[in-house]
Amino acid sequence: MSTPAETRVPADIEAVDARWLTEALRDDDSTPVGAKVTGMRAEQIAQDTGFSSLLYRLHLTGDGVPETVIVKLAAQSEARGAMEMLGGYRRELVFYQKIAGRAPMATPHVYTARMADDSVDFILVMEDLRNWENADHLAGLSIRRARLCIEQLAGLHAWSMTDDADVPDDFPSIDSPVARDIFLPVFAMGWQVYCDNCAVPVPRAVAKYADRFAELAPQALDALSEGSMLLHGDIRADNLFFDGDRLKVIDFQFAARGIGVADVGYLVSQGLPTEVRRGNDEELVREYLIRLGENGVTDYTFDAAWRHYRFAVAYLMILPTIALVRWDAMPDRSRALCIKLVDRAVAAIDDIDALDVFE
Repeated sequence: MSTPAETRVPADIEAVDARWLTEALRDDDSTPVGAKVTGMRAEQIAQDTGFSSLLYRLHLTGDGVPETVIVKLAAQSEARGAMEMLGGYRRELVFYQKIAGRAPMATPHVYTARMADDSVDFILVMEDLRNWENADHLAGLSIRRARLCIEQLAGLHAWSMTDDADVPDDFPSIDSPVARDIFLPVFAMGWQVYCDNCAVPVPRAVAKYADRFAELAPQALDALSEGSMLLHGDIRADNLFFDGDRLKVIDFQFAARGIGVADVGYLVSQGLPTEVRRGNDEELVREYLIRLGENGVTDYTFDAAWRHYRFAVAYLMILPTIALVRWDAMPDRSRALCIKLVDRAVAAIDDIDALDVFE
């Protein structure tokens, strides 16, 4: 017996037909009664910026339906297994199902968010932000845009600590067994790829730190898990969409719990070009604290935040570095991006004396 369209989770884009999409859109309160999709055309997008999911823009015809929507599906590559291990697809589904619209972080409107019971197949059907400007991670953010993002991060972090938030337990700690047992050992392989392909000299102290990364990083994980705020976890420039001073944030597959300033450290050290960031780290951390205070968190000192920030900058170099393990399979732009992000992280670690926090 076939599965009803309203409960079936398509395994691939070919299974997303007009009948299924009609039922999915009708599930959402914003869709007019009687809305119907009569035709659709799928266009794959973002093929060189992500590997853990497949993204499509659907061009729709019909009655009472949007002109376009974005559909996000699980990858069919080796990344699928990695995301299953990390629980990444479920984290994103839970964020859109239970957090988006409640937390003070603007996200695209989601019409449906579903996951199969017997696999990691999932689907998001969401608002198309094609008229917004997607930030270019390779080019990097301006200070103004970083501040807009920091304001929303502070809102999310502070909100997650309120009694009304009731954040589900689906989001793991930033200090997880996966981080310690898998990410740390893989770092050395990615670092060798970086050293073989980077064009910027690595300061001696940072090079020595990288050689001892697996030994020293647990200190950072201990520090970054001293709090339990809800983190975006992957607050990269290419996950940000701007319309003037408005911002919407996407991609919550790495949402986790920990010290909120970890998000800020990642955003600033890797999302801003080095020449834009340099000399502004302390100012941006202080601005984050002001925004936290405006949202009711007033017991977090600058000294504590600066210590956490430096741990975050030093540790989160791991994310673009371990991505380099896939060097041979990466598109040219992804290679250039990961090298650039590690370049920025290395410079930030050196600029702010981040290594001084390690014992």
